[in-house]
Amino acid sequence: MLSKSRFLSGKQCELKLFYDIFRRDLRTETPSHLQQFYRAGHEVGKLAHQLFPGGVDASPDEPNQLAQGIAKTQTYLAQGIKTIYEAAFSAEGVYSAIDILHQNNDAWYAIEVKSSSSVKGYYLIDAALQYWVMNKAGIQIEKFFIFHVDNSYVKRSPFSVKDFFVKEDITQEVLRLQPSIEADIARFRKMISDELQPQKQIGPHCNEPFSCDYRHHCWKHVPEKSVFELYKARGKDWALYNRGIFALADITDDEGLSHWQRLQVQGAREPFTYCDKESIRNFFMNFQFPLYFFDFETIAPVIPLLEGTRPFQQLPFQYSLHVVRSDLSVIHHEFLADPEQFCDPRFPDPRLCLLQQLSEEIGEEGSIVAYNATFEKMILGELATVFPDYSEQISDWKKRFVDLLQVFSNGWYYKSEMENSASIKKVLPAVAPEFNYKDLPVSNGGDASHLFLRLVLGEFKDEEKTMRENLLRYCERDTEGMVIIWKFLRNQIQN
Repeated sequence: MLSKSRFLSGKQCELKLFYDIFRRDLRTETPSHLQQFYRAGHEVGKLAHQLFPGGVDASPDEPNQLAQGIAKTQTYLAQGIKTIYEAAFSAEGVYSAIDILHQNNDAWYAIEVKSSSSVKGYYLIDAALQYWVMNKAGIQIEKFFIFHVDNSYVKRSPFSVKDFFVKEDITQEVLRLQPSIEADIARFRKMISDELQPQKQIGPHCNEPFSCDYRHHCWKHVPEKSVFELYKARGKDWALYNRGIFALADITDDEGLSHWQRLQVQGAREPFTYCDKESIRNFFMNFQFPLYFFDFETIAPVIPLLEGTRPFQQLPFQYSLHVVRSDLSVIHHEFLADPEQFCDPRFPDPRLCLLQQLSEEIGEEGSIVAYNATFEKMILGELATVFPDYSEQISDWKKRFVDLLQVFSNGWYYKSEMENSASIKKVLPAVAPEFNYKDLPVSNGGDASHLFLRLVLGEFKDEEKTMRENLLRYCERDTEGMVIIWKFLRNQIQN
């Protein structure tokens, strides 16, 4: 059966659809960040049910029991039920399920619920297919709506589900797309029945609108250090590939490369180190002891957790702080919020607890060192707005920031092991190979955010102590890594 997800696969790439049906063994495991995205989408969908109360759920007992969902839907329609969640239909070998099917004055409304803050192009294709299936199945849709998140909504008690969503009427767009939907269905069904694998070359479509689950298979001919690793390529990668230049090492000097790209290409050819000591030495003049190496970890829940916050707002739940004194002695501080503080209004705001502790640990003098300081300064700026008593102190902190990333993003220091990135995850192992993130259960900020959000939602109750220790170890590694990088650069300009 040609499902909605398979149809969207075909719209992205016919070969992807072919693999979805005939070569699922080639598919990669869903990354953890996408699992979290799907989980958030499910929660937002459930929330929208409150706008249409009293409905019944036609979801099958198991995800792959499509016929059961269709049968439930037909039963509920026969019973005259006005609102059906996950109403499922099939027609001419095509299957789809709509988030909410609602009857209003004898007219059927179809509602798709999205956990994003806008209507994306592929949402319209998705909706147009659903309309086609329901129409063929005998359900005449009067209006088709997309409900998406209003990212300007500010949570107040009681929570307003109505204000949380933006309702957009996409009926005309859906009707306009019907001829192309009909043609695509015919094309895809023929391909499936013929079982003939399409001949499709790789291209930008491999990553639009989603990164393809079969990319690793289709890209086997692309070398490990390829032109697609080119730093800030901005289309230059595909231009080179289409001219038959696949490897970074094969890019010639007359291609108009940036300084960073030239370093990268040379590093792909042979082990290579570049150090602009003068620029680094000038940069180091910005450092004043004591040095506060600082890093936030945040969550950005779709459904706001704290009073006065917005959807997708970055909320700090953790920080690590390594303090280096003028005698090079080091002391470490850390903060990790109690997950319950984010979901129980009886607790104080965890961000206030964070600020109170941080204000005791950062002195009145000395540089605050971050890796990509823009993010830390943005979070602090939002905290100053929420807690004006700290605004003056935060303003002072923001003036004292020094961004360690500049050394590497500007190409003042480059080592071939960094490959195509100036991130701390690449720089740290390059300058200190014995010091990396491989030994940590949590090894990147995305996983840390997802883990803490799951703790907030009540998961891992029996393992909360272990999970907290994993989070603390990860965040500490980031700021400890900054200290190591700073010492390394200091040695470079002193020698």
